[in-house]
Amino acid sequence: MRIAIIDDSADDGIIIANYLYQYFHEAFCPESAVIEKFESGEQFIAHFAEGLYELILIDYFMHTMNGLDTARAIRQLDSFVSIIFITASRDYAIDCYKVRASDYIVKPVTYAQITETMSLINMNILLEKQYIQVSCGREQLKIFLKDIIYCDASGHYVQIHARGCALLRSRISFEKFIKFLLPYPQFLLCYRGCLVNMDHMIRIEHLDFVTIEGEHIPIRQKDYGRLSQIYNNYIFAKVRSNQSWNPSEF
Repeated sequence: MRIAIIDDSADDGIIIANYLYQYFHEAFCPESAVIEKFESGEQFIAHFAEGLYELILIDYFMHTMNGLDTARAIRQLDSFVSIIFITASRDYAIDCYKVRASDYIVKPVTYAQITETMSLINMNILLEKQYIQVSCGREQLKIFLKDIIYCDASGHYVQIHARGCALLRSRISFEKFIKFLLPYPQFLLCYRGCLVNMDHMIRIEHLDFVTIEGEHIPIRQKDYGRLSQIYNNYIFAKVRSNQSWNPSEF
């Protein structure tokens, strides 16, 4: 696994790297981790290319380009790399989630935090392999759940809006189709005939879900309170999944 650490404190970067080496030594083997350290977001972005790393740890507070701006620049180049923030405060957890960070660690960093976070990363790798198989014309297509943005009904078809591919249409009733997806917590029926993947929704704006790609998906006014509560609970549950803290601290 190739890992980058971006921290303007050289001492903190060394501590984190040593903990990671210890983790891989105990859990796998020392040779399975290749770790590179960078002291600024600018230095890293100048070096970075899509697919170069599997994991990037970023200090949230840096003197020039801060961690959030660095993560945004990374996401413009690579949608899949796992990002972990190192931060002095839990107050910025929602910002971390908006750039699809896998986790965040509150300073001072301990070895227990590193092992907990790395276990989460390994679990996410497994979760990313979940998929459904659907018929589109004469083809049987495998669609990864993580790539589905939303699905909607169109006559006798279900339209699947997925990342990285053209619109997919499958001749199946919407009610039958959503039975495959509703057991997964990230999927939410936002109105009759439309199912969204909350992992692709960055916010609720007025009466719309807004996707990462900027598309607006309407919500019925009478369902707004219920759906916004489900969405907020889902985000908070993801943020705190490996941290013991109260969402009221935001």
